[in-house]
Amino acid sequence: MIYLPKVVYDGPLPTQRVGWGTLIRGQVHEVSQDALDTFRHKLTNCRIWEDASATVESVDAGLDGIPDSGWTRNDIISWLTEQGVSTRAGLTKAQLLSRVDAHLNPVEEEEVSEESISEASQADNTGSDE
Repeated sequence: MIYLPKVVYDGPLPTQRVGWGTLIRGQVHEVSQDALDTFRHKLTNCRIWEDASATVESVDAGLDGIPDSGWTRNDIISWLTEQGVSTRAGLTKAQLLSRVDAHLNPVEEEEVSEESISEASQADNTGSDE
């Protein structure tokens, strides 16, 4: 048995035109996975049911073992956990990738010593008031 993804349009207009045809509000439309993948960006105000048993695998675009946009959200979370980076529920894939970037490229904080503070204040005092 071949499972076809289902799309239901719930928008404000009675119909919505998409690449493979016209969606009618409230009606279930079965579409091929190829069509869904191609026109997914046009499916606003739609509910989509895909095969839950189908597995989505991460694709490492850089082939470097570092999470990128080709990785699944769950794989990014696993990588961050292995690296000791804390995560929380509800983070989007973009937010997780931002944490990956922050972990790999930490911002170095400049230590402020008493000497640098006194040097800065001396420089301010020696400035001319013209």
